[in-house]
Amino acid sequence: MLFETKVLNPGTSGTFYGQGLELNIGFSSSLTAVAPVMEEQPGSPLGCKAWQYTPAQAQLEDVGLDEGAVVLTATGTTPPSLPQCVFTAGAGYSCPFAATQSTGGTVAAGPAAGTAVLTDADVTFNTANTSGAFLTISGATNPGNNGLFPIVARAGANTIVFGNPSFVAETLPPTAVHVNLAAAGVIPAVPDPGFLSDDIALTASVQASAHYTAFTATTGTGTVADAFELQSVQTLNAVLPQAQFTVSCAATSCQAGSASGSMLTLTSTDAPTAGLSPFALPPPAVSRVVVRCLSIGTTSITVPAAYMGLLDATSPTRLESRFARVTLMGGGPATVSVMSGHAVVGYTTY
Repeated sequence: MLFETKVLNPGTSGTFYGQGLELNIGFSSSLTAVAPVMEEQPGSPLGCKAWQYTPAQAQLEDVGLDEGAVVLTATGTTPPSLPQCVFTAGAGYSCPFAATQSTGGTVAAGPAAGTAVLTDADVTFNTANTSGAFLTISGATNPGNNGLFPIVARAGANTIVFGNPSFVAETLPPTAVHVNLAAAGVIPAVPDPGFLSDDIALTASVQASAHYTAFTATTGTGTVADAFELQSVQTLNAVLPQAQFTVSCAATSCQAGSASGSMLTLTSTDAPTAGLSPFALPPPAVSRVVVRCLSIGTTSITVPAAYMGLLDATSPTRLESRFARVTLMGGGPATVSVMSGHAVVGYTTY
């Protein structure tokens, strides 16, 4: 699934921290998949469903299975660059720009507070492999330089600026590896229209694997679901887990033909969040609950009180609430759902 995602700032202002492309590719086995504990329409992807995961089950779900490379192709106005996506054991799928993978280089202070620069004469950075992309570094001497960081600017042919308030200036050792990733998350302070225009058509090609013959899913003659605005968007930051919950798209931006339908996904954690980013959703300590409601042809989603009660019973410490307008992409097998569009995300801390 490929979405342009906007994340709300904490609180009730209704302002946004940033936006960016998020690609979520996950394959699971019917032998180990966790069955819903509640569902409105058994056997159908529609309606509301709820899953409850142990920490081990949540880890398996997050990583998924290796079903071979996935290639996404976007066409339209200023289409995003989407390199081949590959599976890494223990981490799942990511989409690296192969030409940016290198070792060594230097990390130094950036032009603004909270930023750093990476310079590597062995790599040529360009708009295609930096716009909306993330930098990942591993093997740095200073732990604060290791991790996944949003690229905020290209400062030269061999230099990029990235967000990392914890950086420490160093010459990276020859064994340290860095690479730019596409569709890896939200970039701070990115204004509209972001990186995915409404006229983008998308194709996802999956190679043959042990469990699938090769297939291609596409938006066909249509496009990804349009960007939108929500009514009372700040409610995504203040969800009461014991009460019925409704999210509605503003009528002026969710007109007929702008999407196949709407999807609301609520994901909880019961792990401590003190000292973490307000956007962090750490792995569960005992239980993770996921509630997903999908409706075709509608602009509003209501989660019944019983499903919210399941969330409440697990004593969540934080809840991620993600409302998306989706285009259902056709051409894949019945056991695979492929969607694309736009999403808005909020976080409620309890």
